[in-house]
Amino acid sequence: MTDVIRTAITESTQKVFGLSTEDMPALDIQFTPDITMGDYAVPIGFVLAKKLRTAPEKIAQTIAENLQGPFRAEAVKGYVNVTMDDDWWLDRLSQGFISYPQYSGKVLVEYVSANPTGPIHIGHGRGAVVGSVLANLLDRVYDFADSEFYVNDAGEQIRKFCKSVEIRIRELKGEDVELPEDAYHGDYVVDIAKSILDRYNWDALSEDEQWNVLWNDAVDMMRKWHKETLEKLGVTMKVWTSERLIRQEGWPERVIQLLQDKGYAYEQDGALWFKSTIFGDDKDRVLVKSNGEYTYYLVDIAYHMEKIHRGYNVLINVWGADHIGHVPRMNAALTALGFPDCLTVVLVQTVRFWRQGVAVAMSKRKGEFLTLDELIDEIGKDAARIMFITRSVDATIDFDIEVAKQKAMDNPVYYIQYAYVRAKNILTRTEERQFGSSVGFDPHERTLLRLLNAFQERMALAVRKLDPFVIESYAWELSDAFHKFYQFDRVIGSEYENARWQLVERFTEVMEELFTLLGIEKLERM
Repeated sequence: MTDVIRTAITESTQKVFGLSTEDMPALDIQFTPDITMGDYAVPIGFVLAKKLRTAPEKIAQTIAENLQGPFRAEAVKGYVNVTMDDDWWLDRLSQGFISYPQYSGKVLVEYVSANPTGPIHIGHGRGAVVGSVLANLLDRVYDFADSEFYVNDAGEQIRKFCKSVEIRIRELKGEDVELPEDAYHGDYVVDIAKSILDRYNWDALSEDEQWNVLWNDAVDMMRKWHKETLEKLGVTMKVWTSERLIRQEGWPERVIQLLQDKGYAYEQDGALWFKSTIFGDDKDRVLVKSNGEYTYYLVDIAYHMEKIHRGYNVLINVWGADHIGHVPRMNAALTALGFPDCLTVVLVQTVRFWRQGVAVAMSKRKGEFLTLDELIDEIGKDAARIMFITRSVDATIDFDIEVAKQKAMDNPVYYIQYAYVRAKNILTRTEERQFGSSVGFDPHERTLLRLLNAFQERMALAVRKLDPFVIESYAWELSDAFHKFYQFDRVIGSEYENARWQLVERFTEVMEELFTLLGIEKLERM
């Protein structure tokens, strides 16, 4: 949206200094730190000082004096500060601000993928919201985008979970049993055991039939519970993929065959190894253990191959930061299989939960944790979604449950929703306005205008960084600017009512789009 400035400065620089197109640096167009200094600042003097062997101040002054366009330009030290004409802003208002960068590709965002061994706890919430917002954004900028939950319904943890349910069934039937320390101890295990006893004549089943019931019904109950919890958080997965199905369809065997055919697999000590060090890993990795059991690594490679087979060429995984060591291993495997650079992993840092200054306990196996259901019931979906993305994905969040419950301006979701409510209140009190020919945008209006004008650039930044915090912070900045505008600038009955009405309308349009991306409600009264 700042192409007019970029073009003008490029042409002026080439003209007065005789630079070719190849000599021109990329121009970083920034907001001025103070709106009274102009709308935008370009550090062109500093960028060209070394190449031109001239003082930054002199370069900026020369360029500013020769600039032509719908703006006023001023040299400030090594910067060229630009103030757009009021008529230019009025024209931007008439066009609207919602526009996305466009990329080609078929994207799959895989996130949450919690083991179906217990309810989704609050520790999973951040990854769920991060993945959800990214999926919403990428669906607008790519040709096609899907979201997926990978159900880890096979492996040792599932066996322990099923065994835990089986012990609870025996306990409910009156047996004197003891749950092992490494089993799952939550009350939900007892609830699942009761449900199975209600539906089956347990004693009439053979041992194999009992195990099939545990493996299928208990896991399926957890999967449905996960789905309900996520939907309560505003997270709807388009695809649910089963690890068991990946195994049954023979994807691990296909991976083994491909790696062997390429000469990247070898046997040692009875196990099958992948030569991952060839592709930058710190050591080779086991694919098949000496007892014939597939490693988690092999099955995960197989799952990613199955994704590619479905036609996705941009794979985005949202993982916890503790999975950082798994990233180079997965990239090594996909490179070996002929798919380099198709996988991007978003590593999400942890969340520390607090209630009245006391840390909330987190131990799923012992059953000592706050579930995501309980958190949503207590603070609401919108507060939960916003609080989970109030910092960059690579930063830890201190989540204060009490703050999230408050209807106050220091609650981020309240702050942005209240700005929208204020705007809608203005629009509903008046009829639709036509654009006025008389304008005189003051600093509060200009601050709001340049933020609205930054929509596409902020969305491009969010895609580049794959970080929903970019969107949340943008919504907060816009809301902050609107609250100040609302405080100081009267709309109805003012000299510039028409233009200000249109500014309020454009603000609500952009906020509604951001609310859709963020997955929060568009309230019209609070």
